[in-house]
Amino acid sequence: MTTPQRTNGRPTNGSRPQRVNGRGPRRRGGPMGHMMAMPVEKPRDFRGTLRKLAAYLSPYKVKIAVVFVLAIGSTAFSIVGPKILGNATTELFNGMLAQLAGTGSVPFDTIARILLTALGLYLLSALFSYGQGWLMTDVAIQVTYKLRREIMEKINRMPFRYFDGTTHGEVLSLLTNDVDTVNRTLNQSLTQIVTSFITVLGVLVMMLSISWQMTAVALLIVPLSTMVVMVIIRQSQKFFRQQQDYLGHVNSHVEETFGGHMIVKAFNGEEKSIRQFDGYNNTLYSAAWKAQFFSSIMMPVMGLIGNLGYVAVVILGGWLALRKAITVGDIQAFIQYVRSFTQPITQLANASNVLQSTVAAAERVFEFLASEEEAPDT
Repeated sequence: MTTPQRTNGRPTNGSRPQRVNGRGPRRRGGPMGHMMAMPVEKPRDFRGTLRKLAAYLSPYKVKIAVVFVLAIGSTAFSIVGPKILGNATTELFNGMLAQLAGTGSVPFDTIARILLTALGLYLLSALFSYGQGWLMTDVAIQVTYKLRREIMEKINRMPFRYFDGTTHGEVLSLLTNDVDTVNRTLNQSLTQIVTSFITVLGVLVMMLSISWQMTAVALLIVPLSTMVVMVIIRQSQKFFRQQQDYLGHVNSHVEETFGGHMIVKAFNGEEKSIRQFDGYNNTLYSAAWKAQFFSSIMMPVMGLIGNLGYVAVVILGGWLALRKAITVGDIQAFIQYVRSFTQPITQLANASNVLQSTVAAAERVFEFLASEEEAPDT
C-alpha cells in the first residue's frame, strides 16, 4: 500500500473526491423559493434524457392525465373562492348600511348561501388536491422503485474495473440522491408547475374582471420583485458554488482519512490531516454562512415589496369604491388574489431549474444503466 499523494488538496492516485455537483453527496435544497440561488447542474442531452424518462412514465399515462385534470380542477375551484367570499362581504356591507339608514336589514340568508357555496368549492378543491397527490405519489414511488431495482441489478453485472475507477459514494449516490431527485420532481414539482401556471392565468383573469386599474398597480410588483431577486441571486450564487465545492473537499478528506487511518498513523500524519480538515471546514463555514444569509433575506425582502403593493392596491381600491366603480367585497377579493399571485410566478421561474436538475440526475442514472457490462463466462 502507498500513501495517497495530494495536489492542491485532491488525491492523485485514483481515489477521487466525491463530487458535490456531480454524483457525490449534495446539499439538499430548501423550498422552491430558495432554489433560485442554487447553482443548477445542466444535463448534456436534455431532450434524449427526457424521452427516456417519459418512457418510464408511459405505463402510467392514464393516471398522470387524471392527475393533471384533478390539479386543474382543484386550482380552478380555489381561484373562484375569493370572488364568492367578496360577494358575501358586499352583501354584509350593503345590509349594514341599509340597517343604519333604516331602509332594510342584513340579508343573512343570502350571506349563508354564499358562504356555503364557497365552502363547497373549497372542499371540492381540497378533495381534488388530495386525489391528485395520492395518484402522483403512487406513480413516483413505482418509477423510483423500478429505477432502484434496475440500478441494483446493474451493479451485479458490472465489471470490477468500473469500481476500481469509481468511488463508492458515486455509485451509492445513484441509488439515493439522483433517484430521490427524480422522485421529488415527479411527486411535487410536476403538478406544482401545472397548478402554478393555471393559478397565474386564473388569478390574472379574475383581477382584470374586478378592476384593470388595480391590476396594473399589482402587476408593478412583479418586475420590482424580479429585479431584487436577481440582485440577491447574483451575490449568493458564488457562495453556493464555493459551499458545494468545499463540501466535496471535506467529505473526500474525511473518507480518505478514516479509510486509511492506519497509513495516516504510520506516517504521523494526524496533525497535518487535522490542519487540512480545519482549512477546508473554515472555508466551508464562511461560504455556507454567506450563502444562507443571502438565501434567508430573499423572502423578507419579497414580503416587504408585497406589503407595499398591498398598500397601493388598498388606497386605489378605496378611491374606486368611493366613486362606486367597485364594491367593498371586490377590494377584499382583489387583495386575496394579489396575495396568491406572486408565489406561483416564483414557482414558474424555478420550474426550468427544477427540470434541469432532475434531468441531469436522470441522465446519470441512464448512463450507468447503459454502461458496458461484464461478459458472461460460460
